[in-house]
Amino acid sequence: MSIFKNLSALLGGRGFVRNVSILLAGTLGAHLITVAGIPITARLFGPEAFSVLAVYSAILSILLTLATLNLHLGIPIADTHRHALALAVGSGLVLMTLTLNLWLVLLFADNWIVSALNLPDFSPYLMLLVPGFLLGGTYALLQMWFSRQKQFGLIAKTRITRSAGGTGTQLVFGTASNGPIGLVLGHIVYNGMGAFGMLRRLLRDEGVNLKTLTRTELRDSLYNNKKYAFYTTPENLANVAAIQIPILAIAATPAAGQVGQLYLAQNIMMLPMMLIGSSVGQVFVAEAPRYSQEKRLWQFTLSVLRGLAITGVPLLLLLALLAPFLAGPILGREWIYTGELIVWMTPWIVLQFLSSPLSTIFYVTGNQLYAMLIQFFGLGLRVGAVLLSISLAPTWAMQVYALSGAAFYLIMLLAILIIARKLQ
Repeated sequence: MSIFKNLSALLGGRGFVRNVSILLAGTLGAHLITVAGIPITARLFGPEAFSVLAVYSAILSILLTLATLNLHLGIPIADTHRHALALAVGSGLVLMTLTLNLWLVLLFADNWIVSALNLPDFSPYLMLLVPGFLLGGTYALLQMWFSRQKQFGLIAKTRITRSAGGTGTQLVFGTASNGPIGLVLGHIVYNGMGAFGMLRRLLRDEGVNLKTLTRTELRDSLYNNKKYAFYTTPENLANVAAIQIPILAIAATPAAGQVGQLYLAQNIMMLPMMLIGSSVGQVFVAEAPRYSQEKRLWQFTLSVLRGLAITGVPLLLLLALLAPFLAGPILGREWIYTGELIVWMTPWIVLQFLSSPLSTIFYVTGNQLYAMLIQFFGLGLRVGAVLLSISLAPTWAMQVYALSGAAFYLIMLLAILIIARKLQ
């Protein structure tokens, strides 16, 4: 209850708080399922299997930044309902085209890709990137559509469905075999469960309008939002690559340790951020255009930032305090190092928790170019730091990865505040 009370007192605007609360309820239910499953899956599979999942998740996360060329990000701020629908359909066509291209690349260049990554053990799982890409891109697109429609209850329900389906799949396969395939399939199911439900709702609600869309409307919707493809796609690619390329580099360096430990530590620390931060961010992108038009974006940004700081940061600090003592008893003895990594990651996750929900301010204010430049700086900073550590002190690569993340998100937070202040 304190979470909702803090948000209600600090974020301002009953509609905003109500929408955040709806998403929080769904996300809370989803993550309760995830939290309950983590100790079991950790004992069923072990760090080696999680290392395969870490590689799969890293590659898929990078690919998903290209899923619709980020054209779907224009859906919430389209000027009319029909323009938004045309953009949603156009984004879907881009997604299907890129999915086909991905399948062809993996079909004919699989050996080269595995060799280039220096990860021969990942070869059996390479083609599973195709369904993960299609389902993950579909969910991201539809989530933007229903955010525009302010159907946050539906989004909340799909989050519970995704978590239950993904965790359930991993547990079923884990009891039968401790191979990595169960973890990877669970990841795919997690993406797909929510996507199918929202797609059915869209077809039901907009079936008539979908039939009347013209090629001209689809072409115009894509052309008018091309800035997302040219600016936001490179920006998001740099953002995700800065997080995931170091993971792939660590995975390809045995002396750096098992990347599965890092993956699980990162996922545990992300839970509070995904619980609160993603819900706040989802509503922030829907409400920020109105505050920007009213010249109140600075005050709105500060109120949301205060709410995040009071609501989520104490949870992250408490988790960091307890992790070294609880990792072994809860996850198993082979996961003790995960607790130590959580402590190192805390400054990074705290700053990311404060900045990520507000990062859509660059889109709302038309500052995509600045966002892209910041993300490319972060890519160079984080990848460069980890590669340098691997060459000089590989056993410290994971710690350097965490500290470089803290440095980057501090810069990101300062940039967000500068942008909001200028528009006062």
